Amino acid sequence: MAQCKKNRVNLSYFLAKFTRYSLIGLLSVVLVSESVGASVTLAQSQIAQQTVPNPSVPLSGEKQKRYQEQVKLYQEGEELQKKGTREGYLQAIEKYQQALKIAQKIGLRGEEAEILMQIGLVNVFLSEYQQALDLYNQSLKIWQELNQPLFEAIVLSMIGDTYNNMGKTQESLDYLKRAESSFRTQKQFRYLAINLSSISRVYMRLGQTKNALHFLNQALEIYRTTYKDQVKEAHTLNSLAFINSLIGQSEVAFKYYNQAVEIYRERKDFLGQAEMLKSIGSLHGKLGKHDLALEYLNKALEIQSTKGTLVDRGLTINDIASIYSSRGDYEKAVEYYQKAKLLFHEAGWTTLETLSIGSIVSIYRNFLGNNQQALKYTEEVLKLNRKTGEKDEEASTLNQKGDIYIQQGDYQLALDAYNQALEIERSITKNPKAAARTLGNIALLYNSLGDSKLSIRTYNQALDIYRKLDNKAQQARILLYMGGVYQKNEKLDDALVSYNQAIKLLNEENYNLEISIHYGLARIYRDKEDYTKAFKSANLALELSKKHENSFQEIASLGIIGSIYLAQGDYTNALDSYNEVLDRCRKSDLKIKEAETLSTISIAYGFQQQHQKAINTLNEELKLRQTLKDKIGEAQVNYQIAINQRKLGKLETALTNIDEAIKIVESIRSNVKNPDLRTSYFATVQNYYKFKIDLLMELHKKQPSKGYDALALNTSEASRARGLVDLLTEAGANIRKGANPQLLAEEQRLQQLLNGKEKARIDILSTSKGNDVAKTTADKLGDEIADIINQQQQLKTQILTKSPEYAALKYPQPLELKGIQQQLDKDTILLQYSLGKERSYLWLVTPDSVQAYELAKGEVIEKAVENFRDVILTANTPYGKDHPDDINQPASQLSQMILAPVANKLGKKRLVIVADGALQNIPFAALADPGTPPPTPRLQGGEESKPLSLQERGLERGSYQPLLVNHEIVNLPSITAIQTQRKHLNNRLLSPKTLAVLADPFFTTEQAQGKLEALGPEISDNPQEVIKNSEKLPPLPGTRIEAEAMLKSLSSDQKTHAFGADANYNFATNPTLKQYRHLFFATHGFVNTERPELSGIALAQVDKDGKPVDEKKGYLRLGDIFNMDWAAELVVLSACETGLGKDTKGEGLVGLTRGLMYAGSKRAVVSLWKVSDKGTSELMPIFYKSVLAGKSPAVALREAQLQMWQGKEWRNPYYWAAFTLQGEWR
Repeated sequence: MAQCKKNRVNLSYFLAKFTRYSLIGLLSVVLVSESVGASVTLAQSQIAQQTVPNPSVPLSGEKQKRYQEQVKLYQEGEELQKKGTREGYLQAIEKYQQALKIAQKIGLRGEEAEILMQIGLVNVFLSEYQQALDLYNQSLKIWQELNQPLFEAIVLSMIGDTYNNMGKTQESLDYLKRAESSFRTQKQFRYLAINLSSISRVYMRLGQTKNALHFLNQALEIYRTTYKDQVKEAHTLNSLAFINSLIGQSEVAFKYYNQAVEIYRERKDFLGQAEMLKSIGSLHGKLGKHDLALEYLNKALEIQSTKGTLVDRGLTINDIASIYSSRGDYEKAVEYYQKAKLLFHEAGWTTLETLSIGSIVSIYRNFLGNNQQALKYTEEVLKLNRKTGEKDEEASTLNQKGDIYIQQGDYQLALDAYNQALEIERSITKNPKAAARTLGNIALLYNSLGDSKLSIRTYNQALDIYRKLDNKAQQARILLYMGGVYQKNEKLDDALVSYNQAIKLLNEENYNLEISIHYGLARIYRDKEDYTKAFKSANLALELSKKHENSFQEIASLGIIGSIYLAQGDYTNALDSYNEVLDRCRKSDLKIKEAETLSTISIAYGFQQQHQKAINTLNEELKLRQTLKDKIGEAQVNYQIAINQRKLGKLETALTNIDEAIKIVESIRSNVKNPDLRTSYFATVQNYYKFKIDLLMELHKKQPSKGYDALALNTSEASRARGLVDLLTEAGANIRKGANPQLLAEEQRLQQLLNGKEKARIDILSTSKGNDVAKTTADKLGDEIADIINQQQQLKTQILTKSPEYAALKYPQPLELKGIQQQLDKDTILLQYSLGKERSYLWLVTPDSVQAYELAKGEVIEKAVENFRDVILTANTPYGKDHPDDINQPASQLSQMILAPVANKLGKKRLVIVADGALQNIPFAALADPGTPPPTPRLQGGEESKPLSLQERGLERGSYQPLLVNHEIVNLPSITAIQTQRKHLNNRLLSPKTLAVLADPFFTTEQAQGKLEALGPEISDNPQEVIKNSEKLPPLPGTRIEAEAMLKSLSSDQKTHAFGADANYNFATNPTLKQYRHLFFATHGFVNTERPELSGIALAQVDKDGKPVDEKKGYLRLGDIFNMDWAAELVVLSACETGLGKDTKGEGLVGLTRGLMYAGSKRAVVSLWKVSDKGTSELMPIFYKSVLAGKSPAVALREAQLQMWQGKEWRNPYYWAAFTLQGEWR
């Protein structure tokens, strides 16, 4: 019993602290006194002078000494805690933990329980709620063992508060009600009142204001009648007033505020009076009575000027600034925020100083539309963050900085800011919750740049963190955002899944999120044309918005309702809804929402053919976008104006607007340093370029002599392969020379890690046989691979921007007609295609002329391409072998669509093809020659006409003549790409040696042991299946035969080769390959159209002893090829589908070919489909014999293909047409 009494005395300080740290304390920032600037050393010296309290049990001399050390550590922890910063809290925990160890060692159970409570409390400040709960429960157990019901009840209450912070309201109420019962039993009414206030706050979180007020009134009664504690009574009146103000009971709120004022007046508590006057003023401001609000706030300020501190005055001036901001007097608001900032600076309150500056940033960014000023003040906040060492705040400010950069279209700077914040949160502060917030911002940025897959992957990283933190509200928020990404990309079912997952995570307190999810669902059902469900969801959102008095959400819900009417074609109701939204936006000064609403109103006018009204509305939106410095929005508005101007027949005016839109797009694109993100952003704006091409061709029809067809060609060239041109420019500038060796080493490490992870994933899939556990493991590896690819992208940007060559680097502008013609010669014709939604175009360009032709719409051409390719790929099937003439019709049909208009202009010249869309996947060499006379028909009765001539051998009656008979054919991603390559490679010295060959790599132990396997079944037509079943890769002995045939005519000093186990990663990446003019790789290839980085070719899987090679070195992937430094005149990838890739709008096929060009190859021969080993072994020796004879690769390839076509066994295009030449033809 004596021990218990002493515990009660020695912990009285903590009980007082409990009063201070009720739920209000747990939810608020702990602010320090005006002496915050005092150093820790001074605080420690003051602690040393204090009288050390007695321990809870008598101690011996040595234990007493240890106890004094414990007290000193505890007090040092308190001083560190008072800093109110994350660093201070973490340092305080270290001190408390040291004190805890001493208390445990000398057996002071009461002190142990107290310290556990204190560490738990600090963890609450750090938002480490689960850790806090664990500590509280340890403390609770000790108090129960010591039979201390009061302390037990206090801990129960603190646990309840913590659950409330976590959003677990039911658990919170359970613990708080247990604490309430205990306090009532013990008649501890002071603590009961605190606990009742905590219960009130839980009900407020649930939106149950009636219950909240009920419990708060009970607390008020205790302070009034039981304790007659006027200070606490006034505080509780303030809380009651605040709740009533939130629910619209303004008169009741004023009544409570005035009662509190009277208490403070009676007590002559001038500062208390000032606080209540401030609260009254703020409520008047909320009600829109700005003059009255300013009157009360200035009265409060007058009192504080003589009685209050610098901080008191600064806080009131901040409130005055807020009123000026609310009334739209933003310049005056900035003036007052500046005054508050100076007071906080003088008082040494850096945290409050940064808050004032943050408000200034918000005004400049969101209302005055001055992002430059916003950035200026953001930099000021960053300096303060760094000065005080507040890393968490620094990360938060960097996030704000990124937000501003996004608003003005500076995506790369935004990404840099976010990544700096993420590095702090992951590596320094180790704050997962903050890191998840930043990942969400990065994901939003990726979505803005058009990389939806990377956006979803990044959101999933944030989601995983919130799941570990058991933060259901934030999980729901991330799922809401993911639903938006899916919807933007028309994956409506995926979006529905995300929204439905999100809504299941919500409880009553998350009504704002619930509203957002409902109008997200409304959008989905609208797009699915399920208008009944759409209206139901939208009206639910509207009802919830009104119930909770959320005017912004109410406006948004009305906007969704308008969009449903619009989708139904009910333009009258749509415009009524939108005009109501517009009016409310203007009254609430919601400029961004106002701009969005004007955009949708213009669409409604456009649907009604009221194009001038649409233009007028768009011009209003344009002014807002310019005020907001919203460059993306500005470009989009100009595009929409151009569309409407064209509808009115004002083509020249439309051209001006689309030019302005593209000018903005080009500026944004140039500012994105990350090449992958630059490409994904450019893909999102291809509709601008397609529109301009179509517009120029319409002008060309009306005014054929004005050169609009040439301008259309220029636009087509500007819209394609820009990313590749940038890469070739960087390669030519040797951008990696002088790059940071550590960055290059990290790049290599990541590439090998990627190779290893993908090999492991494939192995699991190939052996899992549908096993769910294995699939889960493979999916996890897939996520890790995605993360590695993301890291690689960021690293590329660092290598690029930190290279000493980068500052002087100038990216070339896309070529225009004259520059395009300069790349051609008299024997070469350029055929450049642009596929469009309504119509497509073809430009025929020679060194001295350009002609444009209108073709069928893209959808029709793509269908013909599909038929043509399908027939070719069936040639190796039993059906295809029995129907060899099936190629005639699709080859002729497609040729008529895309070549017939220029048939009489081609002669026998070389054709350089710059294809678009699906045309990139076909061999033009196999198309029917449109200039060839129709084949001689069979005679009546089926008798054939006269025998074929020797030159026509293989040209059976009823067959077609392929385009390659009269033409060399070369493929290019763009003419600017070949110009850029020529600029950097034409003066390169020829490599001294001739040929390096890698062929017939060993894939199995049996091959290495000399047990040559039969060829086995043909490889799957799906290259992903080849790699997925890596242990079943069939051997390729035919590739060794074709390689030996190529090598035999060369002297030993001019050649090198690697067969079998030697055809490995070390050979493929050996720097000595730079000495060879021709590189030949004959093996299995694979293309990953989802993640081009994983595309590549298969290398030896085992060593000479038959042992598996390092998992990182079984393949040569695109990332490896990018790191090569070759000086090759020609690289041949005699492997499956190496000419395909991910078709990215505005870029073309992203795959191995661009890697070869970047690595230094002037030209490449690659394949468009899987060709049999035997067929390839026939073609390649013929091709290479011609190359060694001094013929150009373009001529050599045509001769080899022509020879196969003229023969009987290999005449079907399936066997010879797969291989195409990409790059230089000279």
